Amino acid sequence: MKIRYATELATEDCIYELYENLGWNQYLKLSKDQLLTAMKQSWHVIYAYHENRLIGTGRTVSDGVINAYLCGLGVHSDYRGRGIGAEMTRLLIEQCQKAHLHLQLLCEEELVPYYEKMNFHVFAVGMKRS
Repeated sequence: MKIRYATELATEDCIYELYENLGWNQYLKLSKDQLLTAMKQSWHVIYAYHENRLIGTGRTVSDGVINAYLCGLGVHSDYRGRGIGAEMTRLLIEQCQKAHLHLQLLCEEELVPYYEKMNFHVFAVGMKRS
């Protein structure tokens, strides 16, 4: 299976459809326009396509000088376990390294082993405001 990685969205609807598949919009409750704005205002975005279907995305938000935060990394449920998320992460790491940014991420506890395989390590306690 040939996967194409790009920095541009094929259509405005495809990112919304992917977030729906991932179940993220049940929590985020974003409109299509809000989601597109989030993508456009990110420091760097990677999209994964199989043929013309958007099957994955990941992005970093950054001040462009010191820190970058990996977020929104997800792969369509039909395509998981094929290294697509790892490749998107590698591409995002590469962009941050070129810019000399300190890359960080927050993840759910069950995802810690996944990111540890890519040389991330637990270094702080994350918190959020309700």
